[in-house]
Amino acid sequence: MITTFSCQQIEQEEVVNLKVATVDAKDVKFKSSKGVFYVNGQVFSGEIYWTYRNGTDTLRVKRYWKGLKEGQWTRYYPDRSIQEYRFFHKNKKEGEYVGFYPNGEMKFEYHLTHGVYEGNNRAWNKDGRLISDMNYVVGSEEGAQKVWYDNGKIKSNYVIKNGRRYGLLGTKNCINVTDSIF
Repeated sequence: MITTFSCQQIEQEEVVNLKVATVDAKDVKFKSSKGVFYVNGQVFSGEIYWTYRNGTDTLRVKRYWKGLKEGQWTRYYPDRSIQEYRFFHKNKKEGEYVGFYPNGEMKFEYHLTHGVYEGNNRAWNKDGRLISDMNYVVGSEEGAQKVWYDNGKIKSNYVIKNGRRYGLLGTKNCINVTDSIF
């Protein structure tokens, strides 16, 4: 089944009130080729959604504009709570990429610009303990970088300055510390 709705404005150069499709993935043939998404053989603009096996609960929703990834993509848990969401603009990852555990606690929070990491990216374990605190500039690590084990012990603690790394990298005698016994 295909339904349509009107968009007020997709981009300044686009036509106002353009019809955009919403489709259930089980009802159409879709494919991606060379970075362009097609539904029933046509370049796709709109949203496509997948459901869990029960056919009623939404698993994920993806949005496209002229076959390119565009807008918010969302994945859900079976209880309908959000598992993760991210954004795309003209086929590139853009803005926040946020994930949650089933209990609603934050799992990770990443920031992207033009498809690469930018700014502070953090991750937490199931207990809510911060396990990664990394900083990026145009996709490259820059500044303070910290990673912890689930038990809270430091795994890596270093600084990237002018492309050089200083500090604890997480290795001991050329062996990864995860192979060591504390």
